[in-house]
Amino acid sequence: MNLMHHLNEFNLTQGYRQLDGSKAVGIDQVTKYEYGSQLQANIEGLHKEIRGGGWRPRPSRERLIPKPTGGMRRLAIGCLEDKIVQSLCAKILEAIYEPIFHRHSYGYRPGKSQHQALARVHQEIRRRENNCVVVEMDIEKFFDTIPHEKLMELIGRRIGDAHFLRLIRRMLRNSILSEDGKLSVSDEVGTPQGSPISPILANIYLHYLLDEWFEENWRSKGQFVRYADDAVFVFDQETDALEFQEAVRDRLWNEGGIQINAEKSGLTRFNRRKPEGDIPFLGFILYWGREKFTRKRTLKVKTAPKKVAASIQRFKEWIKANRSKHRLAKLWDLAAARLRGHYNYYGVTLNAPKLNHYYYACIGLLFKWLNRRSQKKSYTWDGFERRLHFNPLPKPPTGRELIDITNGLGTKLKHKPKSRVREIRKHGSERSSGRQRSLFT
Repeated sequence: MNLMHHLNEFNLTQGYRQLDGSKAVGIDQVTKYEYGSQLQANIEGLHKEIRGGGWRPRPSRERLIPKPTGGMRRLAIGCLEDKIVQSLCAKILEAIYEPIFHRHSYGYRPGKSQHQALARVHQEIRRRENNCVVVEMDIEKFFDTIPHEKLMELIGRRIGDAHFLRLIRRMLRNSILSEDGKLSVSDEVGTPQGSPISPILANIYLHYLLDEWFEENWRSKGQFVRYADDAVFVFDQETDALEFQEAVRDRLWNEGGIQINAEKSGLTRFNRRKPEGDIPFLGFILYWGREKFTRKRTLKVKTAPKKVAASIQRFKEWIKANRSKHRLAKLWDLAAARLRGHYNYYGVTLNAPKLNHYYYACIGLLFKWLNRRSQKKSYTWDGFERRLHFNPLPKPPTGRELIDITNGLGTKLKHKPKSRVREIRKHGSERSSGRQRSLFT
């Protein structure tokens, strides 16, 4: 299978156009706009370098960002030309592997989302509500510990183009320039987070290591849902869950060279009548609560408390830093955008209390810090409520605006708008003049 002919000038140009120009630049400090000022010449030179076999990615720039649970996450920000080549190679791999990926693998795949993964977990637990055991699995520093040789061996099962495989290997061995100026080379392990090709490589690795293995050996005893390295396995029997817990730990370490994070992994007996804990997944918590009127136990979902606290803290830091940088109208628009961003992810059915909590906490922070822009208070609470009345900030979604996770699909409830044909037939067109008369009797 010859794949290098896909890295032609036309596809490289399309890869450039699909890049997000607002992203951070690499060590060369070249922006998308600057590169595009001489796009044709730059693409021709890049294509010639790839075709001659001399292309190698330049060192990526390290950027450390804080994790919500503590610690720092290491991102590698590549140069613009490297992003073009990596994104194009990622599309080639996606076209090859997407047809064979497991249907319950949702991470970094087109047409799949976190909400679909959450809805699937909700559905699988509901099916086993009277006898349910859940095994949670999170791989410790997954992207930083993937062995290169094992990954290339797995890719080689489906791809035989030696030149394309060499290109992938060069991307894996890319060096990273740290914030203190030291250059480190990943010769044996790790796929750089932040690289366009890293997600598809991680999915390929776990597809062979975990998904296929589970289907062959455990499908009759349970089901799984995976989002990248975060996975949930739902079983009917506790003995099967315990046996699987040991087997998957040995499988990942002995066959894949990666370890399970003990703090984020475990086994939970999750029966409807006697649940022994909650199930955290993708920033949400699944728990057995009670219905409002009947008081019967039902499976509910809410935003994880740590995520709510972290989101409120980020809003507080943002309003403190920006309250004097912008005019009030601009600041209002930016606050509305932050609220909508929170709702877009956490706006799922059964999560209304946590959404309201976040909204009112942000309103309180706005009132507090807008009054600290000068020595004189800008608002009384009545005046602030008046502004909210005439310039409302987006409130939490309700009803059909929420993403429905109880239907197993993780999509918004869809309904067709009411047809006006019947009304027009009765009363005539709105544009007709004079007295309206029935067209049909």
